[in-house]
Amino acid sequence: MSSATATRDAIEAVIRSHLPNARISAFSATARLNADLAIDSIMLLQLIVHLELEHGLHIPEEALLTHQLETVEDLEALLVATGNPEVSL
Repeated sequence: MSSATATRDAIEAVIRSHLPNARISAFSATARLNADLAIDSIMLLQLIVHLELEHGLHIPEEALLTHQLETVEDLEALLVATGNPEVSL
């Protein structure tokens, strides 16, 4: 399994477990976090925290401030680009 695929699986698992108001049925790599999945800014922060706590995926604060996260793929790419280790599911 590629690190991108494992990262996407981790994102989906966290959304399923911790964001019950998200529209998980719309989940895909190209799904827009806000428009398609109904993830607002607070939910996005919750998602990022759970990815770090449960899967060891970390996004440096400066990366969050300088990258536009529109889609699942954007979040996945940022997690991979910031040098995260293999994902534990």
